[in-house]
Amino acid sequence: MQEAHVSAVPVPSSRADGNQVLTRRALRTKGVRLLDGGRQGDEVVACGLVGAVRMDCGVYANFGRRMQISDLEMEVALKEEVSIKIFLEGHVEASIDGEPIPMPRRTAQGRWQPSAIVVSHPQGARLRRKARKGQYLDKMVIGLPRDWLRRWQGFADTPQGFKALIEGRPGLWRWQPSARAEFLIRQMFDIAARKPPFATMQLESNTLAIIAEALSDTFGSGADAVASSGNLTATEQQRLYALVKCIDRRPGCELCVTDIVGELATSPATLQRLVRKAHNCSLAEFIRNKYLDDARQALMFSDRSISDIAFAAGYTHLSNFTAAFRRRFGHPPSQLRRPGSLTGHSTEAGV
Repeated sequence: MQEAHVSAVPVPSSRADGNQVLTRRALRTKGVRLLDGGRQGDEVVACGLVGAVRMDCGVYANFGRRMQISDLEMEVALKEEVSIKIFLEGHVEASIDGEPIPMPRRTAQGRWQPSAIVVSHPQGARLRRKARKGQYLDKMVIGLPRDWLRRWQGFADTPQGFKALIEGRPGLWRWQPSARAEFLIRQMFDIAARKPPFATMQLESNTLAIIAEALSDTFGSGADAVASSGNLTATEQQRLYALVKCIDRRPGCELCVTDIVGELATSPATLQRLVRKAHNCSLAEFIRNKYLDDARQALMFSDRSISDIAFAAGYTHLSNFTAAFRRRFGHPPSQLRRPGSLTGHSTEAGV
């Protein structure tokens, strides 16, 4: 098979200090509708370090930090596409067709907790954004052409949720970026600013690694891992997100549903209905699948033993963990530790 060629070029700064400015006039030339009634001239509304990746296969990524210089409320019609939107730090108000986009939150220790979504929207979907002077946002937006995604459609293990994404069905799926993904994005900020040797290669590599994690985490478990935002209210989405974070804070060997119910100040019946509505499975299945997904990531990206990972996932007997893992992913956990096992369908996905 002929090797695919890709290229990527960081967006050069428009100023020597590395700050790229954004004016109201520039927004209008891009088809943006300004809603705040502000001056329509060359007023600078934002500035920041901005980088970009462009690949011949159609995949692109825009990333960086943008600081708001003045208040701005805008709306723009989106083209039909699949995108991954990652927000590391900061806050603005944003929505797609009225669906709020989750923003980062601060933990009790003061650290920013990133947020991200995988979104599929039709032609003409409306993105609305409202930002106030002094607000900022560290973010990355990755665009994924459906023709590129269809390269994986023919495999027998293609999850149903991923097929729905390829087919163009609208939906919004939450994804929680790992510390590794956050590091890769921050590294791209630095690469775009310094432009070291092999910058293009590093930007491409990081972008593809982030895509792989986002799609694997979101759709790697099959259709039951998918929850279209249209099925949930904003309150239900927040409660589901709180449930996931509550599970994340406890290893499987220490998890007790009673503790979760108490921490979330809700009832087991309410959580059961929420999980059934969002993921079409029971609360117990949701928790078990979450720990198995985490175990899969640990097997791929850590050197911990399989028995330690199994225990953290709530399994005291390795045989039970192996059986559950095989049912979920179609192969035993040991397969991820064999040489070459992580390359998967590399001849098909080598871009």
